[in-house]
Amino acid sequence: MTAMLLEQLVVALQDDVVSVLSEGAEAEPRVVGVELLDSPEVVRATASGHLLLGVGVDIADHDVMDAALRAAADTSCALAVKCAVPAREDLLARIRATGVPVLAVNPQMPWTRVQRLATTVLAARAADSEPGGPPTGGDLFSLANAVAGIVGGAVAIMDTQQIIVAYSNLPDQPIDEIRRQGILGRRVPEDAIADHLDRKVWTSDTVVHHQRTGSLPRMAVVIRAGEDVLGSLWAAFPDDTPVPDCGPTLQEAARVAALHMLALRRQVDAEQERRDRALRSALEGRSGQSDLPGGVCLPGVLVGLSEAVDEGDEAGDAGVAARLHAALLRLVDLAVLDGRSLGYEPAAALLGEHVYVLLPAAGSGRVSTGVLLDHLLDRARHSLHRSFVAVCSPTVGALSPLLRARRDIDAALDHLRGQCADPGAYRTEDLRPELVLRRLVRAVRDDGELRTGFVDRLRAHDAEHATEYAATLHAYLRHFGDVVAASGALHIHQNTLRLRLRRAEELFGVSLADPTRRLLLTLELTALTGP
Repeated sequence: MTAMLLEQLVVALQDDVVSVLSEGAEAEPRVVGVELLDSPEVVRATASGHLLLGVGVDIADHDVMDAALRAAADTSCALAVKCAVPAREDLLARIRATGVPVLAVNPQMPWTRVQRLATTVLAARAADSEPGGPPTGGDLFSLANAVAGIVGGAVAIMDTQQIIVAYSNLPDQPIDEIRRQGILGRRVPEDAIADHLDRKVWTSDTVVHHQRTGSLPRMAVVIRAGEDVLGSLWAAFPDDTPVPDCGPTLQEAARVAALHMLALRRQVDAEQERRDRALRSALEGRSGQSDLPGGVCLPGVLVGLSEAVDEGDEAGDAGVAARLHAALLRLVDLAVLDGRSLGYEPAAALLGEHVYVLLPAAGSGRVSTGVLLDHLLDRARHSLHRSFVAVCSPTVGALSPLLRARRDIDAALDHLRGQCADPGAYRTEDLRPELVLRRLVRAVRDDGELRTGFVDRLRAHDAEHATEYAATLHAYLRHFGDVVAASGALHIHQNTLRLRLRRAEELFGVSLADPTRRLLLTLELTALTGP
Protein backbone atom coordinates (compact mmCIF):
# COMPACT_ATOMS: atom_id res chain seq x y z
CA MET A 1 0.00 0.00 0.00
CA THR A 2 1.07 3.58 -0.68
CA ALA A 3 1.97 5.70 2.35
CA MET A 4 -0.71 8.20 3.32
CA LEU A 5 -0.45 11.13 5.67
CA LEU A 6 -2.15 10.29 8.96
CA GLU A 7 -4.06 13.57 8.75
CA GLN A 8 -5.39 12.63 5.30
CA LEU A 9 -6.49 9.23 6.57
CA VAL A 10 -8.43 10.90 9.39
CA VAL A 11 -10.10 13.27 6.92
CA ALA A 12 -11.00 10.34 4.64
CA LEU A 13 -12.51 8.38 7.53
CA GLN A 14 -14.31 11.50 8.80
CA ASP A 15 -14.67 12.61 12.41
CA ASP A 16 -17.66 10.39 13.07
CA VAL A 17 -15.19 7.49 12.89
CA VAL A 18 -11.87 8.84 14.20
CA SER A 19 -10.29 12.09 15.37
CA VAL A 20 -6.76 13.07 16.36
CA LEU A 21 -5.84 12.90 20.05
CA SER A 22 -2.15 13.60 19.53
CA GLU A 23 -0.19 14.28 16.32
CA GLY A 24 2.98 12.77 17.79
CA ALA A 25 6.56 13.95 17.61
CA GLU A 26 7.01 13.36 13.88
CA ALA A 27 6.22 16.34 11.65
CA GLU A 28 4.02 14.49 9.15
CA PRO A 29 3.37 10.92 10.27
CA ARG A 30 2.37 8.56 7.47
CA VAL A 31 0.40 5.32 7.48
CA VAL A 32 1.06 2.38 5.16
CA GLY A 33 -1.14 -0.29 6.71
CA VAL A 34 -3.33 -1.42 9.60
CA GLU A 35 -2.58 -4.06 12.26
CA LEU A 36 -4.34 -5.24 15.40
CA LEU A 37 -2.56 -4.51 18.66
CA ASP A 38 -4.00 -7.58 20.41
CA SER A 39 -1.39 -9.90 18.83
CA PRO A 40 2.05 -9.15 20.34
CA GLU A 41 3.84 -11.48 17.87
CA VAL A 42 2.39 -9.62 14.88
CA VAL A 43 3.11 -6.21 16.38
CA ARG A 44 6.77 -7.06 17.04
CA ALA A 45 7.15 -8.04 13.38
CA THR A 46 5.22 -5.04 12.07
CA ALA A 47 7.12 -2.54 9.94
CA SER A 48 7.03 1.12 10.94
CA GLY A 49 4.29 3.36 9.69
CA HIS A 50 1.31 1.17 10.55
CA LEU A 51 -1.81 2.14 12.45
CA LEU A 52 -2.20 -0.18 15.45
CA LEU A 53 -5.83 -0.74 16.41
CA GLY A 54 -6.00 -0.98 20.20
CA VAL A 55 -8.73 -3.60 20.38
CA GLY A 56 -9.40 -4.25 24.07
CA VAL A 57 -7.29 -1.31 25.28
CA ASP A 58 -9.05 0.45 28.16
CA ILE A 59 -7.76 4.01 28.33
CA ALA A 60 -8.78 4.15 32.01
CA ASP A 61 -6.32 1.34 32.80
CA HIS A 62 -2.96 3.13 33.01
CA ASP A 63 -0.86 -0.05 32.77
CA VAL A 64 -2.67 -1.31 29.67
CA MET A 65 -2.61 2.11 28.01
CA ASP A 66 1.10 2.59 28.76
CA ALA A 67 1.86 -0.86 27.31
CA ALA A 68 -0.02 0.02 24.12
CA LEU A 69 1.86 3.33 23.81
CA ARG A 70 5.20 1.54 24.30
CA ALA A 71 4.31 -1.01 21.61
CA ALA A 72 3.50 1.82 19.17
CA ALA A 73 6.65 3.74 20.09
CA ASP A 74 8.90 0.67 19.74
CA THR A 75 7.60 0.01 16.22
CA SER A 76 7.29 3.68 15.14
CA CYS A 77 3.59 3.22 14.56
CA ALA A 78 0.48 5.23 15.27
CA LEU A 79 -2.11 4.02 17.78
CA ALA A 80 -5.91 4.06 17.68
CA VAL A 81 -7.98 3.62 20.86
CA LYS A 82 -11.67 3.85 21.70
CA CYS A 83 -12.06 7.22 23.41
CA ALA A 84 -14.75 9.86 23.73
CA VAL A 85 -13.64 13.38 22.82
CA PRO A 86 -12.66 15.75 24.23
CA ALA A 87 -10.34 13.52 26.27
CA ARG A 88 -9.17 14.22 29.80
CA GLU A 89 -6.11 16.47 30.03
CA ASP A 90 -4.12 13.99 32.14
CA LEU A 91 -4.58 11.33 29.43
CA LEU A 92 -3.48 13.75 26.72
CA ALA A 93 -0.39 14.70 28.73
CA ARG A 94 0.68 11.03 29.11
CA ILE A 95 0.15 10.45 25.37
CA ARG A 96 2.08 13.54 24.27
CA ALA A 97 5.02 12.56 26.49
CA THR A 98 5.54 9.40 24.40
CA GLY A 99 5.60 11.19 21.04
CA VAL A 100 3.23 8.58 19.59
CA PRO A 101 0.52 9.72 17.14
CA VAL A 102 -2.78 8.62 18.68
CA LEU A 103 -6.26 8.60 17.16
CA ALA A 104 -9.53 8.51 19.10
CA VAL A 105 -12.05 6.04 17.65
CA ASN A 106 -15.75 6.68 18.15
CA PRO A 107 -16.71 4.30 21.03
CA GLN A 108 -19.88 3.32 19.12
CA MET A 109 -17.94 2.29 16.01
CA PRO A 110 -17.15 -1.47 15.73
CA TRP A 111 -13.45 -2.23 15.36
CA THR A 112 -14.18 -4.41 12.33
CA ARG A 113 -15.69 -1.42 10.56
CA VAL A 114 -12.73 0.81 11.43
CA GLN A 115 -10.33 -1.81 10.10
CA ARG A 116 -12.29 -2.26 6.89
CA LEU A 117 -12.61 1.48 6.22
CA ALA A 118 -8.96 2.22 6.96
CA THR A 119 -7.59 -0.62 4.82
CA THR A 120 -9.94 0.27 1.98
CA VAL A 121 -8.92 3.95 2.03
CA LEU A 122 -5.23 3.00 2.06
CA ALA A 123 -5.68 0.51 -0.79
CA ALA A 124 -7.58 3.02 -2.91
CA ARG A 125 -4.86 5.60 -2.19
CA ALA A 126 -2.52 3.71 -4.54
CA ALA A 127 -4.62 4.89 -7.50
CA ASP A 128 -4.01 8.57 -6.66
CA SER A 129 -1.70 10.38 -9.03
CA GLU A 130 0.06 12.44 -6.33
CA PRO A 131 0.29 11.86 -2.57
CA GLY A 132 -2.40 14.09 -1.12
CA GLY A 133 -3.70 15.12 -4.54
CA PRO A 134 -7.22 14.71 -5.86
CA PRO A 135 -8.31 11.55 -7.67
CA THR A 136 -7.59 11.57 -11.39
CA GLY A 137 -10.24 11.15 -14.06
CA GLY A 138 -12.93 13.53 -12.79
CA ASP A 139 -16.27 11.91 -11.94
CA LEU A 140 -17.29 8.42 -13.00
CA PHE A 141 -19.15 9.60 -16.12
CA SER A 142 -16.05 11.50 -17.26
CA LEU A 143 -13.96 8.43 -16.55
CA ALA A 144 -16.34 6.22 -18.57
CA ASN A 145 -16.16 8.63 -21.52
CA ALA A 146 -12.38 8.87 -21.31
CA VAL A 147 -11.97 5.08 -21.30
CA ALA A 148 -14.52 4.66 -24.11
CA GLY A 149 -12.61 7.15 -26.25
CA ILE A 150 -9.32 5.31 -25.69
CA VAL A 151 -10.51 1.73 -26.28
CA GLY A 152 -13.16 2.43 -28.92
CA GLY A 153 -15.98 0.72 -27.03
CA ALA A 154 -18.99 1.60 -24.88
CA VAL A 155 -18.24 1.62 -21.14
CA ALA A 156 -20.53 0.96 -18.18
CA ILE A 157 -19.59 0.97 -14.49
CA MET A 158 -21.78 -0.84 -11.95
CA ASP A 159 -21.66 -1.61 -8.26
CA THR A 160 -22.08 -4.95 -6.48
CA GLN A 161 -25.84 -4.35 -6.19
CA GLN A 162 -26.30 -4.35 -10.00
CA ILE A 163 -26.80 -0.57 -10.12
CA ILE A 164 -25.26 1.14 -13.16
CA VAL A 165 -23.54 4.12 -11.56
CA ALA A 166 -22.02 5.56 -14.75
CA TYR A 167 -21.83 4.93 -18.50
CA SER A 168 -20.17 6.53 -21.50
CA ASN A 169 -22.29 8.63 -23.87
CA LEU A 170 -20.00 9.41 -26.79
CA PRO A 171 -21.49 9.67 -30.30
CA ASP A 172 -21.68 6.53 -32.46
CA GLN A 173 -20.98 4.13 -29.63
CA PRO A 174 -21.78 0.44 -30.15
CA ILE A 175 -25.00 -0.56 -28.40
CA ASP A 176 -27.12 -3.67 -28.06
CA GLU A 177 -30.39 -4.44 -26.27
CA ILE A 178 -28.67 -5.30 -22.97
CA ARG A 179 -26.92 -1.92 -22.86
CA ARG A 180 -30.07 -0.08 -23.93
CA GLN A 181 -32.19 -1.67 -21.18
CA GLY A 182 -29.46 -1.15 -18.60
CA ILE A 183 -29.12 2.57 -19.30
CA LEU A 184 -32.89 3.12 -19.33
CA GLY A 185 -33.38 1.29 -16.03
CA ARG A 186 -29.99 2.19 -14.50
CA ARG A 187 -29.78 -1.46 -13.47
CA VAL A 188 -28.40 -4.64 -14.93
CA PRO A 189 -31.33 -6.07 -16.95
CA GLU A 190 -33.03 -9.14 -15.54
CA ASP A 191 -31.87 -11.50 -18.28
CA ALA A 192 -28.26 -10.28 -17.96
CA ILE A 193 -27.88 -10.74 -14.18
CA ALA A 194 -26.30 -14.17 -14.63
CA ASP A 195 -23.64 -12.59 -16.88
CA HIS A 196 -23.05 -9.78 -14.40
CA LEU A 197 -22.57 -12.28 -11.58
CA ASP A 198 -20.17 -14.44 -13.63
CA ARG A 199 -17.72 -15.84 -11.09
CA LYS A 200 -14.80 -15.45 -13.53
CA VAL A 201 -15.24 -11.67 -13.47
CA TRP A 202 -15.38 -11.27 -9.70
CA THR A 203 -12.49 -13.60 -8.87
CA SER A 204 -10.08 -12.66 -11.66
CA ASP A 205 -7.14 -10.30 -11.23
CA THR A 206 -7.13 -9.53 -14.96
CA VAL A 207 -9.58 -8.48 -17.66
CA VAL A 208 -12.12 -11.17 -18.63
CA HIS A 209 -13.50 -11.60 -22.15
CA HIS A 210 -17.27 -12.19 -22.25
CA GLN A 211 -19.36 -13.12 -25.29
CA ARG A 212 -23.08 -13.81 -25.13
CA THR A 213 -25.10 -15.05 -28.10
CA GLY A 214 -27.01 -12.17 -29.65
CA SER A 215 -25.05 -9.48 -27.81
CA LEU A 216 -21.91 -7.47 -28.43
CA PRO A 217 -18.56 -8.87 -27.27
CA ARG A 218 -17.45 -7.41 -23.96
CA MET A 219 -14.46 -7.13 -21.67
CA ALA A 220 -14.95 -6.86 -17.91
CA VAL A 221 -12.72 -6.05 -14.97
CA VAL A 222 -13.55 -6.05 -11.28
CA ILE A 223 -13.12 -2.80 -9.30
CA ARG A 224 -11.32 -3.41 -6.01
CA ALA A 225 -9.85 -1.45 -3.14
CA GLY A 226 -7.50 -3.88 -1.46
CA GLU A 227 -9.53 -7.05 -0.94
CA ASP A 228 -12.80 -5.13 -0.91
CA VAL A 229 -14.84 -5.57 -4.11
CA LEU A 230 -16.63 -2.33 -5.04
CA GLY A 231 -18.06 -3.09 -8.48
CA SER A 232 -17.09 -3.84 -12.07
CA LEU A 233 -16.31 -2.03 -15.32
CA TRP A 234 -17.56 -3.39 -18.65
CA ALA A 235 -16.66 -2.33 -22.20
CA ALA A 236 -18.76 -3.42 -25.20
CA PHE A 237 -17.18 -3.48 -28.69
CA PRO A 238 -18.54 -3.57 -32.24
CA ASP A 239 -19.08 -7.14 -33.38
CA ASP A 240 -17.70 -6.50 -36.87
CA THR A 241 -14.14 -5.68 -35.72
CA PRO A 242 -11.62 -7.57 -33.54
CA VAL A 243 -11.71 -6.72 -29.84
CA PRO A 244 -8.65 -4.55 -29.13
CA ASP A 245 -5.94 -5.48 -26.63
CA CYS A 246 -6.91 -2.92 -24.00
CA GLY A 247 -6.50 -4.92 -20.79
CA PRO A 248 -3.99 -2.55 -19.14
CA THR A 249 -6.18 0.48 -19.92
CA LEU A 250 -9.26 -1.13 -18.37
CA GLN A 251 -7.31 -2.25 -15.30
CA GLU A 252 -5.96 1.28 -14.77
CA ALA A 253 -9.48 2.65 -15.21
CA ALA A 254 -10.72 0.21 -12.55
CA ARG A 255 -8.08 1.47 -10.11
CA VAL A 256 -9.16 5.07 -10.69
CA ALA A 257 -12.85 4.11 -10.44
CA ALA A 258 -12.15 2.56 -7.04
CA LEU A 259 -11.62 6.02 -5.54
CA HIS A 260 -15.00 7.25 -6.72
CA MET A 261 -16.74 3.99 -5.82
CA LEU A 262 -15.27 4.25 -2.35
CA ALA A 263 -16.84 7.70 -1.94
CA LEU A 264 -20.17 6.32 -3.13
CA ARG A 265 -19.89 3.43 -0.71
CA ARG A 266 -19.23 5.79 2.18
CA GLN A 267 -22.50 7.57 1.39
CA VAL A 268 -24.35 4.26 1.15
CA ASP A 269 -22.77 2.97 4.37
CA ALA A 270 -23.70 6.15 6.23
CA GLU A 271 -27.29 5.83 5.05
CA GLN A 272 -27.30 2.14 6.00
CA GLU A 273 -26.07 2.92 9.51
CA ARG A 274 -28.83 5.51 9.89
CA ARG A 275 -31.47 2.95 8.86
CA ASP A 276 -30.02 0.28 11.16
CA ARG A 277 -29.96 2.62 14.17
CA ALA A 278 -33.53 3.70 13.47
CA LEU A 279 -34.73 0.08 13.25
CA ARG A 280 -33.01 -0.81 16.53
CA SER A 281 -34.61 2.20 18.23
CA ALA A 282 -38.05 1.26 16.91
CA LEU A 283 -37.81 -2.42 17.89
CA GLU A 284 -36.59 -1.53 21.38
CA GLY A 285 -39.61 0.72 21.86
CA ARG A 286 -37.50 3.84 22.36
CA SER A 287 -39.83 5.85 20.12
CA GLY A 288 -43.24 7.20 21.00
CA GLN A 289 -46.38 5.17 20.37
CA SER A 290 -46.94 6.92 17.05
CA ASP A 291 -43.53 8.40 16.24
CA LEU A 292 -41.66 6.57 13.51
CA PRO A 293 -37.86 7.01 13.78
CA GLY A 294 -36.32 8.68 10.76
CA GLY A 295 -34.80 5.95 8.59
CA VAL A 296 -37.47 3.30 9.24
CA CYS A 297 -39.26 2.91 5.91
CA LEU A 298 -42.79 1.50 6.14
CA PRO A 299 -44.80 -0.32 4.91
CA GLY A 300 -42.46 -3.27 5.01
CA VAL A 301 -41.94 -6.86 6.06
CA LEU A 302 -40.06 -7.64 9.27
CA VAL A 303 -37.91 -10.77 9.31
CA GLY A 304 -36.37 -12.38 12.39
CA LEU A 305 -33.54 -14.91 12.25
CA SER A 306 -31.98 -17.13 14.88
CA GLU A 307 -29.59 -20.05 14.73
CA ALA A 308 -31.17 -23.45 14.25
CA VAL A 309 -30.77 -25.84 17.19
CA ASP A 310 -27.32 -27.45 17.22
CA GLU A 311 -27.30 -30.44 19.55
CA GLY A 312 -23.50 -30.43 19.52
CA ASP A 313 -23.31 -27.06 21.31
CA GLU A 314 -23.38 -27.13 25.09
CA ALA A 315 -25.65 -24.56 26.71
CA GLY A 316 -23.78 -22.06 28.84
CA ASP A 317 -20.43 -22.64 27.14
CA ALA A 318 -18.79 -19.21 26.94
CA GLY A 319 -16.88 -20.15 23.79
CA VAL A 320 -20.06 -21.26 22.05
CA ALA A 321 -21.82 -18.03 23.03
CA ALA A 322 -18.94 -15.91 21.72
CA ARG A 323 -18.86 -17.77 18.40
CA LEU A 324 -22.61 -17.42 18.03
CA HIS A 325 -22.47 -13.67 18.70
CA ALA A 326 -19.73 -13.26 16.09
CA ALA A 327 -21.77 -15.27 13.58
CA LEU A 328 -24.88 -13.15 14.24
CA LEU A 329 -22.90 -9.94 13.67
CA ARG A 330 -21.72 -11.33 10.35
CA LEU A 331 -25.29 -12.36 9.54
CA VAL A 332 -26.38 -8.72 9.96
CA ASP A 333 -23.84 -7.64 7.33
CA LEU A 334 -24.75 -10.56 5.08
CA ALA A 335 -28.47 -9.75 5.28
CA VAL A 336 -27.85 -6.14 4.26
CA LEU A 337 -25.54 -7.08 1.39
CA ASP A 338 -27.87 -9.81 0.15
CA GLY A 339 -30.89 -7.52 0.36
CA ARG A 340 -29.09 -4.80 -1.58
CA SER A 341 -27.88 -7.24 -4.23
CA LEU A 342 -31.49 -8.28 -4.89
CA GLY A 343 -32.81 -4.74 -5.12
CA TYR A 344 -33.96 -3.97 -1.57
CA GLU A 345 -32.83 -1.23 0.83
CA PRO A 346 -32.99 -3.19 4.09
CA ALA A 347 -32.36 -2.15 7.68
CA ALA A 348 -30.89 -4.71 10.10
CA ALA A 349 -30.31 -4.96 13.85
CA LEU A 350 -29.01 -7.55 16.32
CA LEU A 351 -30.99 -7.70 19.57
CA GLY A 352 -30.11 -10.52 21.96
CA GLU A 353 -29.76 -13.70 19.90
CA HIS A 354 -32.13 -12.60 17.14
CA VAL A 355 -31.27 -10.71 13.95
CA TYR A 356 -34.04 -8.50 12.58
CA VAL A 357 -34.24 -7.28 8.99
CA LEU A 358 -36.82 -4.79 7.71
CA LEU A 359 -37.53 -5.06 3.98
CA PRO A 360 -39.43 -1.99 2.75
CA ALA A 361 -42.37 -2.70 0.46
CA ALA A 362 -41.92 0.57 -1.44
CA GLY A 363 -39.36 0.20 -4.20
CA SER A 364 -38.80 -3.42 -3.27
CA GLY A 365 -36.57 -5.69 -5.30
CA ARG A 366 -37.47 -7.76 -8.28
CA VAL A 367 -37.57 -10.96 -6.26
CA SER A 368 -40.11 -11.89 -3.59
CA THR A 369 -39.35 -11.89 0.13
CA GLY A 370 -39.48 -15.68 0.12
CA VAL A 371 -36.87 -15.97 -2.62
CA LEU A 372 -34.66 -13.42 -0.85
CA LEU A 373 -34.85 -15.36 2.43
CA ASP A 374 -34.04 -18.66 0.74
CA HIS A 375 -31.06 -16.98 -0.93
CA LEU A 376 -29.89 -15.43 2.36
CA LEU A 377 -30.18 -18.71 4.29
CA ASP A 378 -28.25 -20.51 1.58
CA ARG A 379 -25.47 -17.88 1.62
CA ALA A 380 -25.33 -18.00 5.42
CA ARG A 381 -24.99 -21.77 5.36
CA HIS A 382 -22.08 -21.61 2.92
CA SER A 383 -20.39 -18.42 4.18
CA LEU A 384 -20.91 -18.73 7.94
CA HIS A 385 -21.10 -22.55 8.08
CA ARG A 386 -24.20 -22.24 10.26
CA SER A 387 -27.89 -22.90 9.70
CA PHE A 388 -30.58 -20.40 10.61
CA VAL A 389 -34.34 -20.25 11.01
CA ALA A 390 -36.10 -17.20 9.56
CA VAL A 391 -39.62 -15.99 10.32
CA CYS A 392 -41.26 -13.17 8.37
CA SER A 393 -44.27 -11.05 9.29
CA PRO A 394 -47.10 -9.81 7.09
CA THR A 395 -46.64 -6.32 5.67
CA VAL A 396 -46.81 -3.71 8.45
CA GLY A 397 -47.42 -0.02 7.90
CA ALA A 398 -46.97 1.69 11.28
CA LEU A 399 -44.92 1.55 14.47
CA SER A 400 -47.43 -0.32 16.66
CA PRO A 401 -47.89 -3.17 14.14
CA LEU A 402 -44.11 -3.31 13.77
CA LEU A 403 -43.70 -3.88 17.52
CA ARG A 404 -46.44 -6.53 17.45
CA ALA A 405 -44.68 -8.16 14.51
CA ARG A 406 -41.49 -8.37 16.56
CA ARG A 407 -43.34 -10.01 19.45
CA ASP A 408 -44.91 -12.52 17.07
CA ILE A 409 -41.55 -13.28 15.47
CA ASP A 410 -39.87 -13.75 18.86
CA ALA A 411 -42.62 -16.15 19.94
CA ALA A 412 -42.41 -18.01 16.63
CA LEU A 413 -38.62 -18.37 16.84
CA ASP A 414 -38.89 -19.66 20.42
CA HIS A 415 -41.59 -22.13 19.37
CA LEU A 416 -39.56 -23.37 16.40
CA ARG A 417 -36.47 -23.74 18.57
CA GLY A 418 -38.49 -25.72 21.13
CA GLN A 419 -39.72 -27.99 18.35
CA CYS A 420 -36.16 -28.39 16.94
CA ALA A 421 -37.57 -27.20 13.62
CA ASP A 422 -35.54 -27.62 10.45
CA PRO A 423 -33.61 -24.59 9.18
CA GLY A 424 -35.56 -22.54 6.67
CA ALA A 425 -38.05 -19.72 6.22
CA TYR A 426 -41.42 -19.62 8.03
CA ARG A 427 -44.30 -17.12 8.26
CA THR A 428 -45.96 -15.92 11.43
CA GLU A 429 -49.37 -16.25 9.77
CA ASP A 430 -48.77 -19.97 9.22
CA LEU A 431 -47.79 -20.32 12.90
CA ARG A 432 -50.72 -18.29 14.27
CA PRO A 433 -52.39 -21.24 16.12
CA GLU A 434 -49.12 -22.08 17.90
CA LEU A 435 -48.58 -18.41 18.83
CA VAL A 436 -52.09 -18.07 20.24
CA LEU A 437 -51.64 -21.25 22.28
CA ARG A 438 -48.35 -19.97 23.70
CA ARG A 439 -50.04 -16.75 24.80
CA LEU A 440 -52.90 -18.65 26.41
CA VAL A 441 -50.52 -20.94 28.25
CA ARG A 442 -48.42 -18.00 29.46
CA ALA A 443 -51.54 -16.20 30.70
CA VAL A 444 -52.65 -19.29 32.63
CA ARG A 445 -49.18 -19.71 34.12
CA ASP A 446 -48.95 -16.07 35.23
CA ASP A 447 -52.51 -15.51 36.48
CA GLY A 448 -53.80 -17.80 39.23
CA GLU A 449 -57.36 -16.63 38.63
CA LEU A 450 -57.29 -18.35 35.23
CA ARG A 451 -56.60 -21.75 36.83
CA THR A 452 -59.12 -24.24 38.27
CA GLY A 453 -56.70 -25.63 40.90
CA PHE A 454 -56.95 -29.20 39.59
CA VAL A 455 -53.32 -29.33 38.53
CA ASP A 456 -52.07 -27.91 41.84
CA ARG A 457 -53.85 -30.75 43.65
CA LEU A 458 -52.54 -33.32 41.15
CA ARG A 459 -48.95 -32.19 41.58
CA ALA A 460 -49.22 -32.05 45.37
CA HIS A 461 -50.57 -35.61 45.46
CA ASP A 462 -47.85 -36.84 43.08
CA ALA A 463 -45.15 -35.25 45.23
CA GLU A 464 -46.54 -36.72 48.46
CA HIS A 465 -47.35 -40.23 47.21
CA ALA A 466 -44.81 -40.68 44.37
CA THR A 467 -47.59 -41.09 41.81
CA GLU A 468 -47.70 -39.79 38.22
CA TYR A 469 -51.26 -38.59 37.73
CA ALA A 470 -50.28 -35.20 36.27
CA ALA A 471 -47.98 -36.74 33.65
CA THR A 472 -50.56 -39.40 32.80
CA LEU A 473 -53.39 -36.92 32.27
CA HIS A 474 -51.14 -34.59 30.31
CA ALA A 475 -50.04 -37.35 27.93
CA TYR A 476 -53.63 -38.57 27.51
CA LEU A 477 -54.93 -35.08 26.67
CA ARG A 478 -51.99 -34.23 24.39
CA HIS A 479 -52.78 -37.35 22.35
CA PHE A 480 -56.48 -36.41 22.14
CA GLY A 481 -57.66 -39.34 24.23
CA ASP A 482 -55.75 -41.94 22.19
CA VAL A 483 -54.89 -44.55 24.84
CA VAL A 484 -52.48 -46.44 22.58
CA ALA A 485 -50.44 -43.35 21.71
CA ALA A 486 -50.48 -41.95 25.26
CA SER A 487 -49.41 -45.25 26.87
CA GLY A 488 -46.62 -45.57 24.30
CA ALA A 489 -45.36 -42.09 25.14
CA LEU A 490 -45.34 -42.96 28.85
CA HIS A 491 -43.90 -46.46 28.28
CA ILE A 492 -46.66 -48.11 30.31
CA HIS A 493 -49.32 -50.71 29.50
CA GLN A 494 -52.64 -49.48 28.13
CA ASN A 495 -54.53 -51.02 31.06
CA THR A 496 -52.24 -49.17 33.49
CA LEU A 497 -53.12 -45.91 31.74
CA ARG A 498 -56.85 -46.61 31.92
CA LEU A 499 -56.57 -47.50 35.61
CA ARG A 500 -54.77 -44.21 36.38
CA LEU A 501 -57.39 -42.20 34.49
CA ARG A 502 -60.26 -43.79 36.45
CA ARG A 503 -58.42 -43.33 39.71
CA ALA A 504 -57.72 -39.64 38.90
CA GLU A 505 -61.41 -39.03 38.26
CA GLU A 506 -62.27 -40.65 41.60
CA LEU A 507 -59.59 -38.85 43.65
CA PHE A 508 -59.78 -35.36 42.18
CA GLY A 509 -63.21 -35.11 40.61
CA VAL A 510 -61.72 -34.65 37.14
CA SER A 511 -64.42 -35.06 34.47
CA LEU A 512 -62.67 -36.10 31.25
CA ALA A 513 -66.00 -36.38 29.44
CA ASP A 514 -66.72 -32.65 29.86
CA PRO A 515 -65.21 -30.69 26.88
CA THR A 516 -64.85 -27.47 28.88
CA ARG A 517 -63.03 -29.16 31.76
CA ARG A 518 -60.80 -31.08 29.32
CA LEU A 519 -59.80 -27.81 27.61
CA LEU A 520 -59.06 -26.02 30.88
CA LEU A 521 -57.16 -29.01 32.24
CA THR A 522 -55.08 -29.22 29.05
CA LEU A 523 -54.11 -25.53 29.27
CA GLU A 524 -53.36 -25.78 32.97
CA LEU A 525 -51.24 -28.93 32.62
CA THR A 526 -49.30 -27.40 29.71
CA ALA A 527 -48.74 -24.19 31.65
CA LEU A 528 -47.61 -25.80 34.90
CA THR A 529 -45.92 -29.04 33.82
CA GLY A 530 -44.39 -28.03 30.49
CA PRO A 531 -45.06 -29.10 26.88
